[in-house]
Order: sequence, then C-alpha cells, then structure tokens
Amino acid sequence: MSMVVMAGFEHFGLSHLVALSVTVLGAFFLVRLMRSGVSCEVKGWVRYVLGGLLIFAVLMDPVLSFCRWGVGDTGWRIFWNSALPLYLCDVVSVVAAFALFTRSYKLVEVAYLWGLAGTTQGLLTPTLGYDWDTLEYYNFFLQHGGVPVAAVMLVWGMGIYPRRGAFRRVVVWSWLYMAVVMVINAVIDQNYGFLSGKPDSASMFDYMGSYPYYLITLQVIAFSLYFVLLKIAPRGLDYR
Repeated sequence: MSMVVMAGFEHFGLSHLVALSVTVLGAFFLVRLMRSGVSCEVKGWVRYVLGGLLIFAVLMDPVLSFCRWGVGDTGWRIFWNSALPLYLCDVVSVVAAFALFTRSYKLVEVAYLWGLAGTTQGLLTPTLGYDWDTLEYYNFFLQHGGVPVAAVMLVWGMGIYPRRGAFRRVVVWSWLYMAVVMVINAVIDQNYGFLSGKPDSASMFDYMGSYPYYLITLQVIAFSLYFVLLKIAPRGLDYR
C-alpha cells in the first residue's frame, strides 16, 4: 500500500469500478466453485494459487518501488516510507494465504474479519496514485481485492465458520497489531497502518476526527463491523 500520491487514479473512476467489479465477480465465482461438485484436487489448486498470489502481491510491493524509483537514495526512502509489509492489508494478506493453505479456523476468522472490515476500506478508498497503465495498479488490486475474495471464499464457499470467541480473539490480535506497529513507527519514524497520522490522499479516515482521536473512532467502527460480520456469517454443525 503506497503513500506516494501521483496523478492518474480517480476514486470510482473507470479503472476503480473495473477493479471493484472484478473483485465482486471473483468472489461470486469462487464461492460457487467451492460449493460445486468440482473435485477436491481442483479446489485445492484454487486455494493454493489464490494464497500464492496474495503472498506474491506483498513481496512485489518493494520490488515495484525499487523498479520505479531505483536503488539510490529515493528508492530506499520510498522503501522505508511505504514498502515494508507492515500495513494491516499486508499482514492480513499473509494470514489469508496461510488460511487458504491450512484451512485453520483460527486463521480464517482473522482473515474474515480483518479482510472484510479492514482491507475492504482500502479497496473502496485506495491510497493509490497509479492507474491501470502501471504494474502497481494491478498489484494493488490483486492484494486488496484478493483478500476479501479469499475471506468470502473461506467462509461462504468452503464452510469454515468463525467459532465462539472469535470476536474476542480478533480484537486482541487487532490491539496487538496496533501496539507492535506503533512501536515500529516510533523507532523508524514512519506511518505504517496510518497509526501515526492520516493518509495524504482522501480516505475514510477524513471522517473519523483528528489525530489521535480518529484511532478511537477507527476501533469503534472496526469492532462494530466485526460484530456485524460475525452475525451474518453462516454457522454450521462445527460451530461451538
């Protein structure tokens, strides 16, 4: 997730709407596929390919930064400013990938709640300065679209449902993420997770109050979304 804002990308412009449409269609298709009578081998390949693509997108962020800015002072500054895998979207991409690989319900519940309550915000109001004539555009939406798709596929497609206590566990993981990244931000003087200040470009953070009070608003919204997402999640015989 880059904090470098450049001309070209327009929120809810054509390239944004195309990315949103592909995400919705991808989620619908993969849920139907996982519920179909397709062989377990094919479904396994789908899980591993999607998980691999999520990890690939995270790894490509610093690579694309160096390709665009070089390996000189500017390239390294951009790398430290925005390309370390410390945003929530980066972390949940890895979590979702391993949830797809292992089908662990504890990883699934984190991927489900962080992916739909958190990464979706980045999908709707991306801090993106590159349009679809750049690799950065495709990598951004591969990650930010792939995570919600994985979350929906895991829960509605594969039937790995959140278990009792999921809300409490994911709240604790959320606080742990915030604490760790805030410490790292203080040490390296950066703003990963937008925990030390709002993004430079327009986003939902603009409606949450000033720093540091928007962090409280952010948690209220996030935890409320967790509650709603758990209420609408399907529950099977393995719910306990």
